[in-house]
Amino acid sequence: MLGATADSTEVSVGCFSSDSYVVLNNGEQKSIDFLETGDKILAVNHLKVNSSEMFLMLDKETSKLALFYTFHTASNHHISLTGLHLIPIILSNNKIKYIAARNVKLGDQFYVLINGQLKSSPVVNITIESKNGYFAPLTMTGTILVNNVYASCFASVKNHELAQIFMTPFRWYYQFANFISITEPFNNNNRTNGIHWFVKLIYQLAIYIQPSNLQL
Repeated sequence: MLGATADSTEVSVGCFSSDSYVVLNNGEQKSIDFLETGDKILAVNHLKVNSSEMFLMLDKETSKLALFYTFHTASNHHISLTGLHLIPIILSNNKIKYIAARNVKLGDQFYVLINGQLKSSPVVNITIESKNGYFAPLTMTGTILVNNVYASCFASVKNHELAQIFMTPFRWYYQFANFISITEPFNNNNRTNGIHWFVKLIYQLAIYIQPSNLQL
């Protein structure tokens, strides 16, 4: 999902850096900037690793500069996110809570993939850096493993679960389109840079209808 500046309704981005990678369900790594509609990639559902289709690229910029929070864990994993992108941390009761990247602190526990299993690992270093290019893929589960770190596909919202529910009609539409042999219902692979048009519409509606659920 996307965001807006605090003093306007201009949509801004919540994404992963272009130097990130995902893992396909066959075990191969794929750069996030080469993801295509229908790619089956590793994701997380109820704390179990499974494959999930990437069905929509919410936003993409191949060379535009953006500011990222880069987290390094004790397990030697790393991930770069824009500030409002959600990532789950593990609480003391072993439950997870999705928080914005800008609110992550040293010592917060991430879930990382080690030998095919999700393991907890603390954040040991945080840097803020500018990088060229960013991408915001959306999977059917609403989650994704980027650089083998468990993350949400959503940003700028306060509640990951609510965002996933809100996207249900779009998942249904994608499944129906596939059923009738429409393989590119959202025209991801032929899109130029920028935010998908319907994402802009969704966000503008949310600002006016229920802004309390957004992080601005």
